[in-house]
Amino acid sequence: MANDTISSISGGASAQGISLTPTSQNEEIGKNEFLTLLVTQLKNQDPEAPMDSKEFAVQLAQFTQVEKLISIDEQLKAQNEASTMGSMAGYLGHHVVLNSQDVVVRDGKGSALQVDLPQDAGALKVQFLNSQGTVIGEKEFSDLSSGKHTLSLDGLGVPDGSYATQVVASSPFGGATFSPRASTIGLVSGFIPGLNPMLIIDGKEVSMTDVREVTTVASEGNA
Repeated sequence: MANDTISSISGGASAQGISLTPTSQNEEIGKNEFLTLLVTQLKNQDPEAPMDSKEFAVQLAQFTQVEKLISIDEQLKAQNEASTMGSMAGYLGHHVVLNSQDVVVRDGKGSALQVDLPQDAGALKVQFLNSQGTVIGEKEFSDLSSGKHTLSLDGLGVPDGSYATQVVASSPFGGATFSPRASTIGLVSGFIPGLNPMLIIDGKEVSMTDVREVTTVASEGNA
């Protein structure tokens, strides 16, 4: 209905030799153009067939309501973007624990791993798997008590790249093996805002939903 009103008013303005060009880049009629068209139509309407004022008042109110809704939507989007930017900036320079066990290796050094041991471990191996799932290297640790440990992965003999890992631990008594939970720890060095905001962690783009917690790294390297 509002579009019909705008078309009618625009047609009246054109009939009087008046040219109105939308100012917005997407060629849509805005409030100022609409009001200009309205005034032009009222000045040049046929006295014997005047515009229905009640109908036009309703259409004008609808036009105003739509414009307000668009404005509110834009404000909410701006607030959400600002909030997201603030949240992402808060991660900069911090180490975070991820919902992943993948490790990036560069020059024999890999991302740290957080391991949660349900019991003491006499020995623990972090094994590196290639894309075929084959173990191509490992890092060993010993004498770890139950609880969370941050393991420093350096002195590795695997080529640079990204690897899936698996952790195998053994009890100090009897040698029974078990697989504790492990999570990658990475340093946030940047972020990418947008509809799907991403954090830059160890040179990789990681979704904010993959961050489980922020941590203060205290690495253990006892091999």
